[in-house]
Amino acid sequence: MQQLAVEMGVDRKTLHYHVENRATLLRMVAADAFREALTQHHFTPQDDWRDALRAFATITREAVISAGAWASYVAMEKEEDLEAVRPAEAAARALVSAGLPENEAGRVIALLAELAYTSARDRAITGAGTHPQEPELEVALESAPEGEFALVRRLVGAHSASLGSDEQFAFDLNLIMLGVEKLVADRHATA
Repeated sequence: MQQLAVEMGVDRKTLHYHVENRATLLRMVAADAFREALTQHHFTPQDDWRDALRAFATITREAVISAGAWASYVAMEKEEDLEAVRPAEAAARALVSAGLPENEAGRVIALLAELAYTSARDRAITGAGTHPQEPELEVALESAPEGEFALVRRLVGAHSASLGSDEQFAFDLNLIMLGVEKLVADRHATA
């Protein structure tokens, strides 16, 4: 806080008058970064649930990537922060319109939000690289008997899963979409 006050050219007491503590400052910076990232997206509600889910997941991931290290401090503190909720609301409405019960629509939205946050976090941690434990797994596999774990050895050596990459995010999102497609189809079959 002292260093920030110096950089801003204000007295520390003045800064404390406007910002209670470090946690408050982090929340303010995070909310500003997240808000800024969201304004770069011109969200348009989608009628098709597939488009609505993809838009929600993509916008959320990109906003978290833009917020960077501040993302874990984001809090809804201003009315304009509720703009971050608009894609989730549209996606949930589209799912309910497609026939899912509200509780299942909420679970899908939570799963997509977790995918978006995890993908963004992994991108920040690994730079869209391999899993941090992959080198350890490679070393462990070297001591395994010849012929065992052949497929895992090839997969690890090929670095097939680049955490945080756009490709991995798209793959994960497609798997979720297939599951939601099945849920929607099952609801229509029992209706």
